[in-house]
Amino acid sequence: MTKSLSERIALHTDKNKNTSKQFLPAFIALKPEIVKALADGWTVRQVWNTLQHEKKIKCSYQWFRTLVNRHVFEDKKKSQRIEESKSPPNDHEGFCFNSTTEKEELI
Repeated sequence: MTKSLSERIALHTDKNKNTSKQFLPAFIALKPEIVKALADGWTVRQVWNTLQHEKKIKCSYQWFRTLVNRHVFEDKKKSQRIEESKSPPNDHEGFCFNSTTEKEELI
């Protein structure tokens, strides 16, 4: 008798637990080199090809791109937001709300 789909899914997930996190330690270990290579102008594809050829990383290109987006580009966005929030606001740019009403404007 064959197993139901639910039973087959349960067996498959038991065998393949945390497959999404198995490549993360290698990526984190290589992150400084990856960031440097990207800053030097190399593409994500070229970085992945080289690391794949050297057998330093075993994930697919799509998963490598996901890791780069999560751990490299998100870090850059966060640091830019922090720098923007630290800079003093310029009083001459943007919208300035005045909470007092003037009687001439109401008429």
